[in-house]
Amino acid sequence: MQAIARAPGPVTAPLAAAPRPGVAAPPGVAAPPAAPPDAVTGLASPERVRAFDLARGLAIVFMIGVHVLWHWGAPDTWTSPIGQVISFLGGPTAAPVFMFLMGASLAFSSRSSFGSLAVRGLWLVWLGYLLNFLRGVIPAYLGLSTGIVTADQIAPFTLPWLATTVDVHHMAGLSLIAIAALRLAARPSWIWLAIAAVIVLTGPLVRGLQFGTPLLDGPLTPVLGGAPNVYYAVVPWIAFPLCGAVFGSVVARAADEERRVRVFRYGAALGVALCLAGVALFAVNPPSFDVGTYWRMPPAYFIGITGLVLVWLWGCDLVVRHVRANRVFAFLYGWSASVIAIYFTHWLVVGWGVGVFGFRSQPLAGALLGIVVAIVATALLSRFAIGLETPRWLERLAPRPAPAASQATSAAYETTTLRT
Repeated sequence: MQAIARAPGPVTAPLAAAPRPGVAAPPGVAAPPAAPPDAVTGLASPERVRAFDLARGLAIVFMIGVHVLWHWGAPDTWTSPIGQVISFLGGPTAAPVFMFLMGASLAFSSRSSFGSLAVRGLWLVWLGYLLNFLRGVIPAYLGLSTGIVTADQIAPFTLPWLATTVDVHHMAGLSLIAIAALRLAARPSWIWLAIAAVIVLTGPLVRGLQFGTPLLDGPLTPVLGGAPNVYYAVVPWIAFPLCGAVFGSVVARAADEERRVRVFRYGAALGVALCLAGVALFAVNPPSFDVGTYWRMPPAYFIGITGLVLVWLWGCDLVVRHVRANRVFAFLYGWSASVIAIYFTHWLVVGWGVGVFGFRSQPLAGALLGIVVAIVATALLSRFAIGLETPRWLERLAPRPAPAASQATSAAYETTTLRT
């Protein structure tokens, strides 16, 4: 797990910054270490926004909680009060936050290319299908072969179903490729918001659309969700990183900490308005409140959840500014910096853990214990997935920061103020 990118001490660091491009540290002052590349996009960044890191670290914890509950816990645990809280945290503050921040991270690197982003996207798609076999096909085949589980117990999950599942990995990779192409035409702006709005509004019409020919339906299934095992289709989920990219660009343009605080505050105010608009849409045309509707993400869901994401990010910004740095923060920051490796590993733990905890058979206490076990196991085992996250050949395609010597051209040293 990676440590926090700043000097140790009791201060809270809303920003962990390296010298700005073209700015060198004065003689005798050591420059802070450069922030690691973003775990999803692979882009190098001169700074890390700790509110983003906290939110993304919590998102993966919430994902582990809901995935363990739904795979190890008995169905009656899902509707218990605690189960409903876990399910909610694993909804709006998990995958939507993850995708929103994938877009937001684009604003913190001016040195990226279509090729580097597209290759990164293809790698994420490949990891998604690899994960299908490692977490699903292989353990299900062994479980069926040895009698640990039966076909009826794991229905509707068949081996072909598990092999072709489209989940967050696939959707994030395909979305990153599409965003890389969009960046060739326009930088994040109102145009991106307009595109996101069109995608969300037309999503119910095109979701599941089929053309009757495998040449089109096959490749478009992950995009349009034309199969029951497509949980996260590109349409409309790509709208989250599109909106996140615009928000991230506004945060990046904030010249100082005070302005950045205002950005998060105004974002929260907008978030409250969006939540109210979502509630109004719910009242006019009440949707069903189930996970299938969440995956389809109708407009009322998207508007309300985007509002919750903005409020949640403001809350995370408040926390990192007013709570002293601690081991919990360090843990979550480390998970954010290695989120792909953590996400990949946790699914292996959940998939293979069925052999120990059973498939949807644990009472609530057993499911809660399983969540703790899964978090600890993921933390211990994810270190072996770091190389899988960004292989060396992929690193060579990513833009490298300029050498320190070439940055020593400025007469002043600038850094972000750390509030005690």
